[in-house]
Amino acid sequence: MKFRIPAMTLLLAFLLSAVLPAAVTEAAVNALSATSQKQFDKTKAGMASADASKLQASYQGFVQQQNAVVERDARIKTAGKANDDRESELRQKIRLIDKAKLETLDKKVAQLKNYYQPLFNQYEAAKAELKAARKFGIKELTAAVQLKVDLLEISVKSAKEEIRAAQTALSTAKTSANDKMKRLRSQLDAITEEEKRISVEKSAISQLNKQKSEEWSDLLYALRTYDGKTALRSLTTLNSVVKQMTDRQVKIESYEKKIAEVNKTVANQLA
Repeated sequence: MKFRIPAMTLLLAFLLSAVLPAAVTEAAVNALSATSQKQFDKTKAGMASADASKLQASYQGFVQQQNAVVERDARIKTAGKANDDRESELRQKIRLIDKAKLETLDKKVAQLKNYYQPLFNQYEAAKAELKAARKFGIKELTAAVQLKVDLLEISVKSAKEEIRAAQTALSTAKTSANDKMKRLRSQLDAITEEEKRISVEKSAISQLNKQKSEEWSDLLYALRTYDGKTALRSLTTLNSVVKQMTDRQVKIESYEKKIAEVNKTVANQLA
């Protein structure tokens, strides 16, 4: 069945598509046009008083539920974006854990190596000199050079111990930072499970939106033919569908809340 979509309905759908995410855009508010309202009133007038009251109440409840769905969609979008932004910020901070400290320690190791390199060169040269002295068998020269080597060796050992201590400090700091990164990333990974649950709910809402659209078309046809019984049945179904959408949204909100709690827990550990 084809029917003319009112200009205001088209405008509302356009505005919603501009501000709401994909799953929300589908949740447009169905409302009777001026023509459909006249058909609705005429249909209601032909029904028994009790049924007419049910029809009116069902339509009003349907519109109210839809408005609540749109409002909740906006809240979900805001919460979802805030959670995504916060998670991205936290992951960036995790990558930078102890960055300054590690850079300082790494720089210290490099500086010590550069500082002591002349000493190491001098020590190697002295050892080569000692080898040559021994080759020529000159005892006095050999003894003098040996003393020089022994003295340099003491300094070299001390220098190497200092460098080794700096390298150990760097290695320990790296391990500590990596362990901290791994632990915090593991905590953030819990968000993935919540996002999977959200995806399931959004998919279900999308299907419910399609069902709502089809049932809305049936309602409009029933009104054009002044079929009160079918119109009431369609509105009952529509209210049930929107109620299911609401239940799915409530679940999504609870999942977004859990994501926010995970972000907060990680943030507190980064403070």
